[in-house]
Amino acid sequence: MALKRTLTEAEKKTVRDQQSQSDGTLRCFISGEIIHDDDETEFDHIHPYSKDGETSVANIRITLKRYNRRKSDQSLYDVRDNLRLERLFADKRNSIRLQDILQLKDISKRSHHAIFEGNLVRLTDGSTSLDLPVFHDDVLQVRYFYGRIPIAWIENDDQEGLQPRVIDYKRLIAIRDHLKSHPQLAPSIGRLIGGRLKLFDGQHKLAAQVLNNRSEMDIKVYVSPDEVEAAKRLFDDLMFTNLEAHSKLKQIGFYTSTMLDRLSVIQQEYLSEFIAKTDPADHTEQNFVSYMSVQRGLGGSEANAILSSATISAALNGSALSKYVATASKDPGFPITVDLLQKTIFRSMLYLKASVARFQSADDHRDAEAANFGIIAQLLVEETGIENWVQNVKGKSLSDPQVKARRIWHKGAVLTWAPYLRSILCFGLSIMTNNEREQMLYRHAMTHEERQRIKILLNRLFSHPLWDDPSPEIDSLLVSAQKQDDLFKKHGLTEHYVLYGQ
Repeated sequence: MALKRTLTEAEKKTVRDQQSQSDGTLRCFISGEIIHDDDETEFDHIHPYSKDGETSVANIRITLKRYNRRKSDQSLYDVRDNLRLERLFADKRNSIRLQDILQLKDISKRSHHAIFEGNLVRLTDGSTSLDLPVFHDDVLQVRYFYGRIPIAWIENDDQEGLQPRVIDYKRLIAIRDHLKSHPQLAPSIGRLIGGRLKLFDGQHKLAAQVLNNRSEMDIKVYVSPDEVEAAKRLFDDLMFTNLEAHSKLKQIGFYTSTMLDRLSVIQQEYLSEFIAKTDPADHTEQNFVSYMSVQRGLGGSEANAILSSATISAALNGSALSKYVATASKDPGFPITVDLLQKTIFRSMLYLKASVARFQSADDHRDAEAANFGIIAQLLVEETGIENWVQNVKGKSLSDPQVKARRIWHKGAVLTWAPYLRSILCFGLSIMTNNEREQMLYRHAMTHEERQRIKILLNRLFSHPLWDDPSPEIDSLLVSAQKQDDLFKKHGLTEHYVLYGQ
């Protein structure tokens, strides 16, 4: 027998009465917005009719049409969660972490404590208790346990960046939908430290289970030792293990910017050790890299990556460009990604090798390099009009300044004009030797005259008619990696033109 599809008028009145507030206000079940016009509403199934949802007063709610039309075959709960998530991600510019999802779902943290007796641990918050077996990790030399843990006991492990990744909206929704009808095969990973249970791997899975209204989560928990040095070693080991798992051994990779942040955290810790344990006369970047390789057992590429990431972070953080750089490598809401900067601007400007200069000596130019980069970043913001950049939305018309900004910061365009920056800097800074070219901004603080020379050349580059040409061919050719160089040459936007105006 076919399921009943529509309500009677009497049933609709019952739904309206149940959904109305005590003052008579009726709000959309999806958005929570006050409904003023019945012509803008629809009665729909909480659990979809297409999935055998009953047409009953208990399974029908009133919604605004513009939100209900997004439903497809989802439940109204999912549509409501999606809308709330979209608004949350927009409000926080995609910088969403586990605690934001917990707050969205009104999950209040419950304090708990752990009692160890032999090979067992009892976790309790006064009303709920768990007794779990404790094991020993022979590699990390620490205890650990597995359990299905109440989510209200868990928090994000953001100590110095052990879990710095933001949550990706599309990935979160995909995992949420998958876990509705599939088991979670692997547990999330956390630490028990200072009586607090902190999650450092698997926050997408946990956030997805929260959205699925689960109250517990399968977690493997490492017990951080009480002794300071032992706790520090565990932190370092977990940091590198987690980093390797999401880079060389990745299933879903870290965002590039997250890897930079994570490495720079380790750099600070190792640098403190290096300074404390070595002679001040030996305090150079080159010796620091050797120290990490010999004393910490890192590979040469790992040690150099730690140093270069610190250089990049020092230059980018606080610069005028930083607010335009996406936290996620693929975020359409921002004009620039760290991946793109690494391939282009950083490569053209920063000295990413280990210096032989003693720290804070007259030959150590790292602070000056960051300041010089800040000057160039400010000029790029001013001359490219990046503040006019807007996300491209289908059907939305853009102003001329917005079109220009989008063209200049199109990935294909940046890959083509970024190599010009080396020549611009060589000209503006009167660089002559190969050593000076290698250490482009690793030099004395930039003078006003040098800044003005660079500004003139950048203005020539970004005021070229190519950027304002109304031809739609410009935008189509920027997408093709094979045609970007030809496009620039065809319109006369060459390196020679930028330097000499011809």
